[in-house]
Amino acid sequence: MTMSAVHLLVERTCNNGCRGCLWTRKTEHREPVGIPFPDDVRGRRVRLAGREPTMRADLAALVTALAAAGANGIEIETNGRMLGYPRYVRSLHEAGVTRLVVKIFGRDEATWDAHTRVPGSFTQTLRGIETARRVAPRIDLVALVVPRRVAGAGLGELLDFARELGFQRAHVELRLAKLDLAALPQLAEQVRALRARPPAGMHVDVATG
Repeated sequence: MTMSAVHLLVERTCNNGCRGCLWTRKTEHREPVGIPFPDDVRGRRVRLAGREPTMRADLAALVTALAAAGANGIEIETNGRMLGYPRYVRSLHEAGVTRLVVKIFGRDEATWDAHTRVPGSFTQTLRGIETARRVAPRIDLVALVVPRRVAGAGLGELLDFARELGFQRAHVELRLAKLDLAALPQLAEQVRALRARPPAGMHVDVATG
């Protein structure tokens, strides 16, 4: 029997200021994980998340401890800005990170930076993606797409941009708190079309949250 993945909250702060961040509410009632771990991680895939895991100073040490505890794959859900530092990427790779799940907020700088409310965050994340791919090519890179009803941030636009950035795998999360009821029929049709004909050269999975 396949064991489910373990999702661990590791950080409450963030270097972005995204509007309507769901993690803000989630972190109000949960404490960031510490060592020893509260969950049995042996033989299970572990995702480290939060508002922004890379803001945690001892993240590499946490990954090392998870690998030593027998985690079967360690991934980090991130906005990707810190990945622009080669030494930092190397430290995560050497600690045992196997996958980086990078959030895609828009298909252009204006849409992206308006959402994160941090000028330059678009450029920094794109630099981070390129650096991670160059410095640690064995780390699997996955695009995390959360469509919004904003020009430049629709489902098709975000997936097209992820493909342009060289992602071969994307995870789509339909977070209903970010959508309105009027948008659901059109989005449902887009998801059906996506499942019937995925983008060429890209594996896409869809989940609700």
